[in-house]
Amino acid sequence: MPPPIDLTATIGGRKVSPALPIVDGSASPPNELQFNATLSSFISQNVPLEPIEGIRTRERVLVKMGNLCREWVKSVAAKRGLSSDAVASAGGELFTSGSYRLGVHEPGADIDTIVVVPNICTKEDFFGSGYVPPDSMVQDDDDDVNEMRDPDSLAERIRRHPDVTNFIPVEGAAVPILTFDWEGINIDLLFARLNAPSVPANFDIDNDMVLSGVDSATEKSLNGPRVTNLIAALVGGTEERYQTFLTVVRLVRKWA
Repeated sequence: MPPPIDLTATIGGRKVSPALPIVDGSASPPNELQFNATLSSFISQNVPLEPIEGIRTRERVLVKMGNLCREWVKSVAAKRGLSSDAVASAGGELFTSGSYRLGVHEPGADIDTIVVVPNICTKEDFFGSGYVPPDSMVQDDDDDVNEMRDPDSLAERIRRHPDVTNFIPVEGAAVPILTFDWEGINIDLLFARLNAPSVPANFDIDNDMVLSGVDSATEKSLNGPRVTNLIAALVGGTEERYQTFLTVVRLVRKWA
């Protein structure tokens, strides 16, 4: 009988283990290998992955989004009257979760994203709500003044971007979200406000300390990439084991 397989993984500075051990770690018999070959053939024909052109488009969009988010964080920091050093180091990072994060998304699938920002940024800064425009921007017969959003908000910066269409803000949801198409790629963008003065480029979203002092909406938003990363870590260990997991994920997505 083969020795038990250690599934312990280190993530976010802590060691984690699955609740249950591997049922059978022995080598696969010939009939299972044949079934696996049949399954692989079915996947290649019926569960397509994104072609390289689509992958490059997604990567380009995410880079542009990340830059836009960081510029927005800097603008909020400057508006708060912080020093130039504090503005420059405020940071802000964009993370992904779900099928895109695992690399098993199909053509046309959306990207689940989350912007993680320091405590100087609020949900109102994100959505641009509660904005009171200057008198010079208000016409006497303007009935939409109460619906105007801050032009410096992240929501308005995204909405105005020439590559963005189908922009819909959902501020009143349990997990507030912006949904839009960027260069034809559907994006769901969540907001997470940390209890910290900055979010540096080496920010470890998997460390449990990031949950300290955050509100429930932020905790729910952070769960997306954190849980995806945790699952990936637990099923990893060897390339063969990880690829087997991804095969199962692709099949379940096709079935669902």
